[in-house]
Amino acid sequence: MEYRESNSENFTLNDLNKTYVKIITNILIEAPFFYMKDDPDLFSYLRSHQENFKAFFEHYFGWELYVDRQVARLIKPTFHNQVLKPGQKDFFDLTRRDECTVFMMLIEYYEKIMRDLNISYDDDKHIRFLLADFVTYCIQRAIEELGENNKIEKAILDGCRTLFPKLIKYRFIEQIDKVEADKNEELPGDMHEHIMFEFLPGIHCYRPDILIFKEVIKLFSNDKTEMDELDENNDFNNDTDTEI
Repeated sequence: MEYRESNSENFTLNDLNKTYVKIITNILIEAPFFYMKDDPDLFSYLRSHQENFKAFFEHYFGWELYVDRQVARLIKPTFHNQVLKPGQKDFFDLTRRDECTVFMMLIEYYEKIMRDLNISYDDDKHIRFLLADFVTYCIQRAIEELGENNKIEKAILDGCRTLFPKLIKYRFIEQIDKVEADKNEELPGDMHEHIMFEFLPGIHCYRPDILIFKEVIKLFSNDKTEMDELDENNDFNNDTDTEI
């Protein structure tokens, strides 16, 4: 497993701890994200030798390895098996309008919480939120963009129902708690429970441009026929990188 650049600088995995190399490469391939908290020792080893790993994956597979102090991930720019249909590829990809809109709102919400708490991505604080508070935020943002008489609330609730299990599966968030709401407490969309989630560092890898967000949310002002056609023909996933 050796890679020699044209400038003769030698990056090799053979000189590293073979046990660590084997485990780390498997971890990177098994899931979209490898978090520091998953295994602090292995993650620290990866960070210390990230140039070796980056050169190896780039030379032999054409993959990009991204590493910061909290998360590492492999990015595949293309798929090579052209026979596979989109539904047969296991990677995080959003094509439904409501899911894309909710996901972009979630990133906005994440950044808003960081601003409100005056913390940065590099801080070790765990950022948690209630689903009901996030849904309320989405509804308020829809009113800002589309006015009081918009019909997006149902799409937001439907998007949350289908998107959040995917976010848990691909480790953007994790569920912390679920508590029955008080009988006299009004939650948006006839929700009956307070559900708490924690953001995981992978959410920071996605930064949609606000203009893209506005264009997507404005689709909800179109008539139903046009929106259905857009659902079938368009992919609103803002991150074009393909993750393992």
